Amino acid sequence: MTDVFTTVEQRIDWESARTEPPEGFPPLPEIPGGRYTREDFYDLEQAHVWKRSWICAGPEEGLTTVGQYRLFDKLGAPILIVRGKDGKLRAFYNTCRHRGAPVVREREGRTTLLRCQYHSWTYGLDGHLIGVPDERDFACLDKGERGLVEVRCEVWNGLVFINQNPDAEPLREYLGPLVDELACVDIQGLRVVHTQSYLIDCNWKAAVDAFLEVYHLNTIHPTNAGIMLNSRASAMGLMPRGHSRMATRKNLNKGLNFVEFEGAPDIASMPDFYRRNNVAYNIFPNFVSPVEPTGFPILLFWPRGLRQTEMEAIYLGPDWQDGPRPAFWDRFLPIFDAVLQEDMMNLAPIQASLDSGAFTGMMINYQERRIYWLHEEIDRCIGADNVPPELAVKQVLSDYVETPAAQGADA
Repeated sequence: MTDVFTTVEQRIDWESARTEPPEGFPPLPEIPGGRYTREDFYDLEQAHVWKRSWICAGPEEGLTTVGQYRLFDKLGAPILIVRGKDGKLRAFYNTCRHRGAPVVREREGRTTLLRCQYHSWTYGLDGHLIGVPDERDFACLDKGERGLVEVRCEVWNGLVFINQNPDAEPLREYLGPLVDELACVDIQGLRVVHTQSYLIDCNWKAAVDAFLEVYHLNTIHPTNAGIMLNSRASAMGLMPRGHSRMATRKNLNKGLNFVEFEGAPDIASMPDFYRRNNVAYNIFPNFVSPVEPTGFPILLFWPRGLRQTEMEAIYLGPDWQDGPRPAFWDRFLPIFDAVLQEDMMNLAPIQASLDSGAFTGMMINYQERRIYWLHEEIDRCIGADNVPPELAVKQVLSDYVETPAAQGADA
């Protein structure tokens, strides 16, 4: 990964000195405003993006021991994630195969069996049906065919991902170069520090858009992030399958960045690249994380309807073993919450503008190309033949995707 980090550092230097976009970079067409306001497009996203993509269901923490389980319902479907006796983590629809009642009711816990609380049909931790009261009355029952319906579930670097598409490619193939690049972060060795959720009255894409560029930094965050980071020294990296990276040079030696705070924790496995730069990743579609050696949040954006989004912030930090969490977090969390509050304050008014009919589309600049890349991937997931022509975005950025053979490209 040294070569990748060196190349990104060089890009940051180039970006800070440039006077115009790179030669030949295409003007980005407007993103149609109806993508944020039309029910038919939202329904297409539900069917082709959310039900067919790998979605982060949170850290593996709390699911490491046999029988530990957690419910996941952020996408509407009731999904149960549970650790089996064989040590494998699996996911199932939390739906008894008798009459559809849930097989667990608590949000999380530990159990030896999965038993429906309606008629006591009982399943093993591997989802197999093993017990049916009055089985004699089910003349055609084949228990081997009536197990819980499984959902694809894989773990990467301490994070649990699920996919409702049984034919989806393996998670590591989906993540592509992110697997190797983020191996140094050792997420599986971190601990949940704090969690918090926010409801935002806007389409999920409007919320994610706010975290894919630093063009707004000095306007929206003049007293915190705008001081910590140099928005003109930021390199965007586009990756396959809609993923992306944004590396922004820190204004160090002023004591303002988290790595400079007294008593700051340190993830020793992370190279200095992350100490010099704030590096934020977007795992398509809804995962955003500004990775820091001190610890950092994972931001997950969940659609709660066409015009409402839940933003879930899960803060991870180095394990402090026994005792109270480090005092560093008492300083970090209020600062980061203030940044999030500032990011959110424009989103409901933006949605109102989008709904007004006066707004035709979004004009995206070179700095904001990660937003356009997200929209391109949405259309690829939906399929060109399924996207209403007036809402489609042109596919123009594929030549600017990072590849091992083209790490030096300015995109």
